[in-house]
Amino acid sequence: MNTSEPLLPQHLYSDSPEAHGTGSRLTFSPEKLIAWSEDGHGDAIDKWCKHICEKKIVEINTWEDNQILYLEDEWASTENDVEDEDEDEDENRFHLACEAVTREAQVKRDFAREQVAAHKAAIEKLVQQARTASAPHTPPPRESHLVRYLIAVGIGIGIGIAVAYLLFT
Repeated sequence: MNTSEPLLPQHLYSDSPEAHGTGSRLTFSPEKLIAWSEDGHGDAIDKWCKHICEKKIVEINTWEDNQILYLEDEWASTENDVEDEDEDEDENRFHLACEAVTREAQVKRDFAREQVAAHKAAIEKLVQQARTASAPHTPPPRESHLVRYLIAVGIGIGIGIAVAYLLFT
């Protein structure tokens, strides 16, 4: 399978050479994917997606903090240069700018959560496809030996009764 699918943990990928020998491509094994998805209590996909979401949220929080710090520095430098009359107006602009940054960060967080939910659904679909692809390769279930055993016992009892009948008659 190709890596044009959702991002998976690195240990599921293997480097395989291209057919023309010009390079290589990362692929993953359906068997490894299925085994990984069933790891632990079957919540490996949830843990992976939660990890991705947490990383994105940390990046957004860092961006938000940096933007607020930048606005504070900018406001502090203009506060020293401005007269008292314009100070209230600048302070209002500062608070409005901070609120805009906070709203934008929240929108980014919500979008990141939506992306991770879509990513999780794509991985689950990929796992299901891997299960479906590997299903025809599994051997059919074996017959129960119990049926054969009961037939053999029945035949043995029948032969025993027939031999006993012949001996007594």
